[in-house]
Amino acid sequence: MPPACAPVRLAIAQIAMHWTLADNVRAMKSALHIARREGAALCAFSELALTGFHRRIVEWARPEVSQPALAEVQAEAKVLGVAAVLGAPTYRSDEARLNSHLFIDPTGAVVGTVSKIGLTEPEATFFAAGIERPVVPLLGRRCTAVLCREIEDLDTVVPALAPARPEWIFWPGLMSPDRTRALTAAEQGTPEFIAQAQALAKALGAFVFQTNWPNALNRPEESVNLGGSACIDPEGRLLFRLPQDQSGLGVFDLGASQFDWHPIVLEPTPASGSRSGGCMA
Repeated sequence: MPPACAPVRLAIAQIAMHWTLADNVRAMKSALHIARREGAALCAFSELALTGFHRRIVEWARPEVSQPALAEVQAEAKVLGVAAVLGAPTYRSDEARLNSHLFIDPTGAVVGTVSKIGLTEPEATFFAAGIERPVVPLLGRRCTAVLCREIEDLDTVVPALAPARPEWIFWPGLMSPDRTRALTAAEQGTPEFIAQAQALAKALGAFVFQTNWPNALNRPEESVNLGGSACIDPEGRLLFRLPQDQSGLGVFDLGASQFDWHPIVLEPTPASGSRSGGCMA
């Protein structure tokens, strides 16, 4: 573990989702370069950062397509010496797909994988559910992940993780305030899902780092009040939230309530764009 006097600098890559694998990889590599330039030891990405979380995932979530793209990101992390935590599909021997979060050390090696257990109904038509939530050593910390709406499953997540005493919990997803009802005054300031993440952090005495997508592609009209990625300390205190509806990299010292914001806006390649079909809601 780093000496107590040495601040640990981290980055949250709240970068825009793109339709194509190639554009997502370009954005991730750009974020890794900025993280390295700004002195971050680790860069955290969102759920299914490699493929994007949209209907065209059916094109990209195939091992012969996604694994070379993942290897490209791993190679970039190795060259830069920056650890990465990122979402990508993984595959079982029976060819089932998993919605996974990968832990990559500064040598570019995958040192652990957490696969989503609490799938939504649309996700379950495409992904198989994970079975366990391991705690992974990375940068001298005990790390794990709670993916997207799993933050609602505190009654099962907390008892399962408590014996392993995680120190850093990565929370990737595509979270937005509940549009089915009017928000209370408290929720307008702190959405319910942030309060749930604060409860998780306090219950386990761990930092929680959210990486929330800042945009939606299947239904672009829902690209409102996204982003706002949160950092929560082991006492459950909300240290900061990144800008809403903006693409960029937030770089910060562990435990600080301030961050440096670096916008990332990449023009999509000419081949990018929406196509009909797919199964993701």
